[in-house]
Amino acid sequence: MTTETRVGVRSLDLDLASLAARTRSVVGGDHAVVVSEDGLSRVVAGGDGLSALVTEALELQSREAALQILEREFAEVDSAEAIFEGECFGIVYVLKQSSGSFDNPALLPVFAAQAALALALARRPAPDPAPPDLLAELDDLVLRAGDLRDLCLALTRALAPHFGGARVGVMIADTQAITLQQMPGSFGADGEVTASHRVSVFEQFSNSARVFTTGLPYLSNHTGGDLGIRQGYVEALELRQLMTVPLRNVGVLHIADKGEPFVIEDVEQALALAPRIANILALGAMMFHQRRQQRLEEILTDMAVRVASGAATGDSVVPALEELCVSTDANLVAIVSGDGVTTIARSGIGHPGLEETVLDEADTEPGIRAYVIGPKSPGDPGWAAFYVPILLGHQRIGTLAAFRNRGEPFAQNERRSMVRMANLAALARAAERYQQQRSELARAHERQLLADDLHDDVAQILFAAQMSLDAILVQEDELGVDVATAVKRSRGLLVRGDIAIRTVINRLSPPSATDLSARLSSIVSGVEDEFSTPIHLRLDQDALAACEELRLTVADALVRVARESLVNAAKHAGPCTATLTLKIDRQGDLALIVADDGRGEDGRAGVAGGGHGLRALERIIQDEGGALVLEAAESGGTRVTATVPRPSEQTPPAADGA
Repeated sequence: MTTETRVGVRSLDLDLASLAARTRSVVGGDHAVVVSEDGLSRVVAGGDGLSALVTEALELQSREAALQILEREFAEVDSAEAIFEGECFGIVYVLKQSSGSFDNPALLPVFAAQAALALALARRPAPDPAPPDLLAELDDLVLRAGDLRDLCLALTRALAPHFGGARVGVMIADTQAITLQQMPGSFGADGEVTASHRVSVFEQFSNSARVFTTGLPYLSNHTGGDLGIRQGYVEALELRQLMTVPLRNVGVLHIADKGEPFVIEDVEQALALAPRIANILALGAMMFHQRRQQRLEEILTDMAVRVASGAATGDSVVPALEELCVSTDANLVAIVSGDGVTTIARSGIGHPGLEETVLDEADTEPGIRAYVIGPKSPGDPGWAAFYVPILLGHQRIGTLAAFRNRGEPFAQNERRSMVRMANLAALARAAERYQQQRSELARAHERQLLADDLHDDVAQILFAAQMSLDAILVQEDELGVDVATAVKRSRGLLVRGDIAIRTVINRLSPPSATDLSARLSSIVSGVEDEFSTPIHLRLDQDALAACEELRLTVADALVRVARESLVNAAKHAGPCTATLTLKIDRQGDLALIVADDGRGEDGRAGVAGGGHGLRALERIIQDEGGALVLEAAESGGTRVTATVPRPSEQTPPAADGA
């Protein structure tokens, strides 16, 4: 027998050495060897580490003599004949240096049967090449399939006529070749059964794992009770006969239930087709991955355009969330916001219990986290989850959570797309808040203009009318009784109208002077209108609460700092964006900060190097017990910070004469 005869894609000696190594690992020996026999000579595969005496005995001595030497050299020896279709092609030995039972001795005949098939194939003449028309048909499959399921079903339609109407299944290896996942559509089974068939390449009882790691085919015409095949999937997939061949590093191909026993010619035909099928699957997986990645890019780009155009959250985030759910084969993608509002997109069959678990976990601020709960039995596909926080600045405003009812982790490109989705969701929230703020400022400005117009025009006209009637009533004695009564009645109506107008003016006008929030909003609106400079207003709720007891002089000082600083930024910083922030700083003081990202003034010069206005503001703030600082901003512009003690810590002004 020559060691150059090829079985599958590797030379036979390498394949048998791999089989011996896998046998040693599973059965638990220190050594495992495959001794092939062709009636004239023997070849030992996987004999690395054996002494020359043992190797020569296996190659040259009779089986009985070799066994005697093995039993003398090793504490434990077990063996199984490699028999295929009633003929013995060799023997598989497992050897242990120390006494003790083997781990899985019942699996030794399984490895021996796999070795027998390989040796039987090696003795046969070169098989006929695969039919060109079938190869052409296989090449065309990948161009017509929309996804892996379509491709798997198409493989069944193409191969079934050549294998007596058999069913086809495929196990695909992951990128690290650590696990094998059954393709959807395999054997015509439903999605949950195929999704649940996910095995480690080191699985002891899986023929898929054994064929993938050894590169040798496996054949069973009686799958029921065959220890080399996972019996749970034999029952779930209703397999009676099964032939499995390697697809290089892509995975393995299963052909099941021919209707009559598989023969060695079937294995040869499947091996002849395997390289082409492996290429088709690899190409298909790459094409489907690229299509999915392109679709994800389209979804995120469309969402970015919608956000940039000012679309409401419901018109930008929700459609993108639904598209992302479908494109990643997720059952659920949701945004759980910090204010208790949850936006959910679903696809496929719902799983309320698992979905609730995922949503509850998202509400606990899990950070970036991914995990997989693997399949536990046929029909139980397991599930996978992925979480990514949604951050606005350094503040978490929610969590994006994804759930897939399949024990397959979200791929790197899927996780990356979800991170980008979370960032866009944060941007959408920020844009929406900004638009709401602008609308509120615009409404406040319009209300103030209306109040001013009513005061300056209508109220003054009513007052003038009252004065005219008062002048007429001075000569009441000269008026008739009826005329005087009519004049008094008209004056009363004017007074009532004046009172009503002033009530409306008070309602339309901004709150009292100490309402710092309203005063700052009015300043922002005014500067934006006057200079066309975009300004972000950020008012911390704790700071606003503290301002309720702020003295009027302190509020006036902060308002002056805000207006002077914003006007300076608009005049001197060039095209820029400014931010006005009111917050409680780390020292517990009330801080008003105006920062721009323009060229601005040189913040390193400080207040002393600034203009007269800044120096005047510094004196005003210092009179209130605070401080004013001018510095270069992190954004490259200028930053003005005014700090004053919180109202509870402010010293009341001294009384006159104190």
